[in-house]
Amino acid sequence: MKKRFFIIIFLFLAAFSCGKKKDTTKKETAPVDIVSADEMTNIMVDVLLAEGEAGLADSKHQNIEYFTRHYYGYVMKKHNITNEQFKKSYTYYAADIEEMLKIMTNVIDNLSQKQSKVRNGK
Repeated sequence: MKKRFFIIIFLFLAAFSCGKKKDTTKKETAPVDIVSADEMTNIMVDVLLAEGEAGLADSKHQNIEYFTRHYYGYVMKKHNITNEQFKKSYTYYAADIEEMLKIMTNVIDNLSQKQSKVRNGK
């Protein structure tokens, strides 16, 4: 019985270890309607700022749905993209954990710089 168990585990591991690995030497081209990584960084900065503003509205017991729609609409208009294009771009980058990590690191750096300017009164 133990021998059969180990054989099954071995076959299971062998089957999954032979799966196709992602080729990191060749960068796939993004679909036409996907925004660039740099633009996605800028959009995500504005989205997080908008979510912060909507959260303030919620803390003041104001209509959070109205403010969320308003702020997201402003962000999409500012960056000249549609909600659908944003969702497709977000999904595209989220599928590549390394690329999304780069974007979010840049977002955090950008927000930290903005926070520093606010604290220093600039």
